Amino acid sequence: MPDTASAQDTPSDPPSAQVDEDDFLFLRLMHGTYALSEEVRGYRIEGGVCLDLADVIQSLDLPIRLDKKSRRATGWLFSEDRKIVIDRGSGEVQKVNADTAPIDGEIYDSPEGWCVDANALSRWFGVDLKPDLYNAVVTLESDEPLPFLQAIERRSRAARLRPKREAFDLSKFPSKDMEYKIWRTPSVDAVVRSTYARSPDGNSRLRSRYELYATGELAGASVDARIASDTDLVPASLRVRAYRFDPDGELLGPLKATRIAAGDVENEAGQLTGGSVVGRGAYISNSPLGGLARFSTTTLRGTLPAGWDAELYRNGQLVAFQDDRGDGRYEFLEIPLFFGRNALEVVLYGPQGQIRRERSDFPVGRSNIKPGKTFWFASGLQENRNLIDLRKPVIRPGAPEAGAWRWGAGLEHGIDARTTGALGVQSFMLDGRRRNYLEGRLNRSFGIMQLETALAHELGGGLALQANAIGRVGSFNLGANATISRGDFSSEFIPISLDYRAGFSADTSLKLGRLVVPLQFGLDRLVLRDGSTEMTYNASTAMAIRGLDLTARLERRVTNDLTGRIDDPETELQLLANARLFGLRVRAAAAAELSGREKGLQFVRISTRKPLDRESELAGEIEYFPQQDDTRFSLGYARRFDKFAIRTDATATTRGSFGANFALSFSIGPDPVSGGIRFSQAPLARSGQAAVTVFRDIDGDGVRDADEETLEDVYVVAGTAQGRRPTDADGSTIVDGLKPFRPVLIGIDESSLSDPFLAPNGKGIVITPRPGVATRIDLPVTPTGEVEGTLLSTTGTARPGVTLELIDSRGQIIGRTVTEFDGFFLFDRIPYGRYRLRVGAEAARTLQVAERLRDDVVLDRTNDVARMGVVRLQAGNRTIVIADPIADDGG
Repeated sequence: MPDTASAQDTPSDPPSAQVDEDDFLFLRLMHGTYALSEEVRGYRIEGGVCLDLADVIQSLDLPIRLDKKSRRATGWLFSEDRKIVIDRGSGEVQKVNADTAPIDGEIYDSPEGWCVDANALSRWFGVDLKPDLYNAVVTLESDEPLPFLQAIERRSRAARLRPKREAFDLSKFPSKDMEYKIWRTPSVDAVVRSTYARSPDGNSRLRSRYELYATGELAGASVDARIASDTDLVPASLRVRAYRFDPDGELLGPLKATRIAAGDVENEAGQLTGGSVVGRGAYISNSPLGGLARFSTTTLRGTLPAGWDAELYRNGQLVAFQDDRGDGRYEFLEIPLFFGRNALEVVLYGPQGQIRRERSDFPVGRSNIKPGKTFWFASGLQENRNLIDLRKPVIRPGAPEAGAWRWGAGLEHGIDARTTGALGVQSFMLDGRRRNYLEGRLNRSFGIMQLETALAHELGGGLALQANAIGRVGSFNLGANATISRGDFSSEFIPISLDYRAGFSADTSLKLGRLVVPLQFGLDRLVLRDGSTEMTYNASTAMAIRGLDLTARLERRVTNDLTGRIDDPETELQLLANARLFGLRVRAAAAAELSGREKGLQFVRISTRKPLDRESELAGEIEYFPQQDDTRFSLGYARRFDKFAIRTDATATTRGSFGANFALSFSIGPDPVSGGIRFSQAPLARSGQAAVTVFRDIDGDGVRDADEETLEDVYVVAGTAQGRRPTDADGSTIVDGLKPFRPVLIGIDESSLSDPFLAPNGKGIVITPRPGVATRIDLPVTPTGEVEGTLLSTTGTARPGVTLELIDSRGQIIGRTVTEFDGFFLFDRIPYGRYRLRVGAEAARTLQVAERLRDDVVLDRTNDVARMGVVRLQAGNRTIVIADPIADDGG
């Protein structure tokens, strides 16, 4: 407890000393190299300097209450157990666990309040305050760390850290929506191929075929169609689809659907019942665009133009490859997913050197559905049938389900942040009869693991139960599954003869110096009801070594029949490589049966491409088939022109065959700029377009007026990619190749502006492209001006080193600057408009000042330099409370 004994026989209110205003000082507190944020006022006095007590309390961030009416200052110093009371009425200074000290003429009255001798403050506060009038500073020294100094050091360490990059949020930018119309002229991608082949016996034949892919709008919906011919140029297949996609889920009013499709569609797969197939029918859902097909696996399908091939990468590792199958689709089935992030990328390679990339992310871990949110779907389709059959379909004997109808519906609900539940029904033909199913799933995340249990019941039959787990332990991704079947249960995933099946997989990476080698292992045991078993072991790796992507997969299958006899194990090795060597893009693939009935090398394929310039390339390929004792050689040339692309190649085999191929590809569609028809070598029907006009926005309102001219030779950027051509004499250009239904920011490449006093009015406009049609937008470029002024602290002194920001009417930060040593600030190249001036959020917290400064910053033709004059910081939240003697009754 503090000693409250009086130092004087009779306490009294002694007369106060006064300071001379001619001796006024403005000092800055310093500790080592740190300068405290607030200045301290003071005065010269006899034998030294006195310091304003309120300024000292505020600068040191002390929780002390200064009450002018009761003439007391109470609080604690640097820690809660060091309480202090400065009582001018009694003339005492009381501190816990210390003797009471008298106030012996050490407090002076000044126009600002109490001015205390620096030597007295040093004794009372337990620190050394040494005024240095020559440098106008007060040096602070202490034998023990002080809280406010520790806070300064923490902020200093934090300032040395790399600042966290702000998330790029497209919702912060203005957007342009394009309405659906009754009719939009379609864009058409065309591929025409002719092949001449001569067999070893001298017979020859010329075959030609074409493929047309068109997208447009009809009756307020997007419509795509693909027609392909046979080798005699007779139409052989036609697929048509009408659909609407809306990532925001605003389709069909209260249903809030995200996808509606009719025609040639794809259904959703169940976990234990039916797989994903394509056919003619309809589909509707409110689930996000893209998503998991089944637990820990997914299926990717898409359009593959004639003559193209596709590679699949998972987290940057080459996983699979698919060549042109002639059906216009790529299809990667049951792609394994790992716990955590799964970035899948399909890279499409065209015959004329085109490269297209389609990316999607499939996170596995926490629930993908927010608590309380419900996703649903419903579909019905006729399997493997086109909407319009140009020829009578051929149904294989014993497979009537190939043209049968299947339907399904389901919903998935987010129970909490880690749990989702799902229910579904499916009906389809299997083994010659219709089967109907009910299925339920429960998905739960447990920290580093995700578990799913699924139960399916075949109406009138049996049931199946499955448990799946996927997780990460240390550097290992682990997966396990178990399935049992009871009763008369049969589905596309579970044969009727299955008793149980169990499997385990592991994935890790070995670091060998700088080389990281990912490894995957798996085993699967299947037991049938008749007692026979099958064990499958697999191991794979996919690594990248200085431009070489290598994938290797080894699989061994061991079968044990009813008699206990073990068949000859089948062991298969698959190799896939992709590399750049000596300026060549080289791809290699090989497969071999290491054991089994067809033991031996199956094939080896090596292909390469050599760019001659930006628009042409040479291609070569060698294929070896040891089972047929045949080797095929191919050499080709491809060139992309402005309006079309061509490819020609010749092939020869060691068995005497010879062939030649010629392919022509082009796109045709409406010209959104001139209003006519345009041709392009880029695929217009499979991608989105933007028709952009760049104009000089004189008044800075962002809207093009009749007297505002367009700008020529300006480049436009879409996301991070620059457009191929600058704006023409009318200020217009077209950006092709935009990803459909993926929002993208269209802006101006500022470096292409020839006038240094012009700048884009904002970062750009966000559009959501639709395939085959163009979105029209205007991008304003405005004259620029400057904003200048001088920033003062709350005490009226120049404030250097403060971050200031200019904010436009949309809340976007247009410019940032830092005040100079004398408080001067300057924003240059600011587009005309109306802005707000504010202190950066971090600087405002550090200085404990309000962010808002001025709301009347205007730049226009009559005022291209906004001179703010003196701008003073406004105090924010304070730790110190200085009582008002009128409003406070003391105590």
